[in-house]
Amino acid sequence: MKLYRKKMNEKNSAAKASVGSPDKKNAGMWKVMGKVWALYEKEREVFWYLVCGVGTTVVNLVTYWLCAKMMHLPTAASTGVAWLFSVTFAYVTNRTFVFRSTNHTLQSVLKEIGTFFGARICSGALDVGFMVCLVDLMHFPQMWMKVFVNVLVTVLNYIFSKCIVFRKRDLPAEAEEGNGCQCGVE
Repeated sequence: MKLYRKKMNEKNSAAKASVGSPDKKNAGMWKVMGKVWALYEKEREVFWYLVCGVGTTVVNLVTYWLCAKMMHLPTAASTGVAWLFSVTFAYVTNRTFVFRSTNHTLQSVLKEIGTFFGARICSGALDVGFMVCLVDLMHFPQMWMKVFVNVLVTVLNYIFSKCIVFRKRDLPAEAEEGNGCQCGVE
């Protein structure tokens, strides 16, 4: 039995030596993970906006497709219904994951919802306008134009959300350090 253990220990030692030091590998892995985590911490808001934006886009596209292709609604009506579903989804995810809203009173939440939907009405009007022009008037492919217009609307929506809806009002020093809105909106 002792001989068997000795041979197994020799095999394990030889295998470890041929692969390299596990401590060096782990140290390198932890160093990379530390850098990834630091980048995440620095760009957390943008990361979650992109994740939630993809979800919002999926909700928008699927709803539009169901309305336009399955229910045979006109372009403007399909876009409007898709807008309503995607903006509701966007509000919940942006409030929770992206901007981490601290508004909890009914009055402040209702104001936040009103501001969010108001800003999205502007971008929603652009969405409908672009879709009608590009699809109905210029006869470009519906789904390709929907994706293209969604990219434009997503950028505009981030600016509205960051600078108007979820801006940090109670931390003026943070805005001066570059962590708040740089839009100049007060």
